[in-house]
Amino acid sequence: MINVKNKTHHYYNSSAYLTLCTSCLCENNDYKNNISPNSHIYTEKERLQFTLDLFVENELWPIFDEDEITQLYHMIYFEKPALLQQLQELQAQIDALQTVTLLSSDFDYMALLVKYDMDAINKSIIRYYQAVQQWTCELMDKLDYYEQEMESVIRDFNLIGLKLSKKYEDNPHLTDVENTLLAERQQYFQKRFSLGMHSVRSKILAVKKQADALEYRIDEIDNGEDAIHELALLEKEERASFSFIAENTAKIIKNALLKIEYFQDNHQFVMNAIAIWEKWTENYRVFKTTYREDLKASCEDDGIEEEVWNQWYADWQSIRFAIEQKVQPVIERGLKSFIPTVTEIKSSVPELLIAALDEYKNKIDQFFIEERKGIYQKFVFQAGGELQDKFETESQLYKYTASLQADLQEIIFNCSNAEDRVFILKWANCLLDIQIDEILTFVSDHDLQKISQTILSEFATLKQKNYDIYLADAKAYGQEKSRREKEYNSLIFKMRKDLMKQ
Repeated sequence: MINVKNKTHHYYNSSAYLTLCTSCLCENNDYKNNISPNSHIYTEKERLQFTLDLFVENELWPIFDEDEITQLYHMIYFEKPALLQQLQELQAQIDALQTVTLLSSDFDYMALLVKYDMDAINKSIIRYYQAVQQWTCELMDKLDYYEQEMESVIRDFNLIGLKLSKKYEDNPHLTDVENTLLAERQQYFQKRFSLGMHSVRSKILAVKKQADALEYRIDEIDNGEDAIHELALLEKEERASFSFIAENTAKIIKNALLKIEYFQDNHQFVMNAIAIWEKWTENYRVFKTTYREDLKASCEDDGIEEEVWNQWYADWQSIRFAIEQKVQPVIERGLKSFIPTVTEIKSSVPELLIAALDEYKNKIDQFFIEERKGIYQKFVFQAGGELQDKFETESQLYKYTASLQADLQEIIFNCSNAEDRVFILKWANCLLDIQIDEILTFVSDHDLQKISQTILSEFATLKQKNYDIYLADAKAYGQEKSRREKEYNSLIFKMRKDLMKQ
């Protein structure tokens, strides 16, 4: 006979060949038949095993006549499974710790410091340099693994860096201001897209090298005859805490990983931005050389004086430089964050702005190469022809400005956020005022008394536009743009009319 208790400590008696008094444990199974002495299917050992299995399955604890057997049962069927479960959980934790986790910009370097005894490190120079050595080696191992996993991304990134690494050299055909603009633009791209993993490694290895030097100094002191004194001096030297070194080296890695992750998440836009930088830089050099020579040759063929076409080129250059200044701010805005739109678009908003700017630039180039000379020839022999020439030129150029504004209007009102609309409007503002400013400056420089002050005053008020108050209503914005365009053309006509009066 044995006593039995379950987890709720209820006791009952049982015999190896008797049915358990708790019948609910035997329902819906063949337990009674299997343990019956009349059964010729199973041996006595097998019949006993059925009862043992029933005890184990229901977490019952038999109390045998011999206490040693009772304790052995408890160890095998109660304690052992619990220990195995704990061991399994512990092994899972060990496996997780041993798993190499890929670095990321948001990795918690503090988790890596758990195994470092900060108090002991701070109290011992020897433990200090050993901890620095271990820490830097650990970071280098993680960097090695990261670079292996991200090989293709880093390779593409480095190819971009190679393009940008060449130092900008001033072009003799460009002015100092123009060279400065292109140089600063390249420097911006260099800083934004030069990954410099070699630099990251160098910085971390430099820290390790200093820890190695500290170890070497101690070894040298140990070999000297004044070790106690020299060690005391060494101990008093100021050095960054280990926690600060860990934080700073983690920051160095994090900054590099931020660039890689941004490049990975915005690969196409980054590649397009680099292409824009290359295209626009080269195109401006062509403008300063080839386009200028083309204008010169065309004018010389028709006997137009150098003084005249040089002024045309100066006007052309002024507009082109204003356009060129608009490239980098758009790229910077695009790299800062995504600009959401009301309707889905194939290209990003910054790319659409650059495309609109490029179209405007091409129209300006085409005008000065193909149309400017014709306007001059139309008025050159007329009385007051110089003035009529200027007003006709600015009137034609304003058509391209109005076309640019129409393209921008579509982009502006597809932006979901009001701040993005305001950004675009402010970004384009000076381009939209070029012809107004040019006319006002021209009239002032030539002291044109024939043009009434009323007309000049009305013309000046065109600059006092308030497009921002229409940014919530595309229709109202378009109406204001059309009104301003008509008013500009009307005032130009009135000015030209006044000039014809004697």
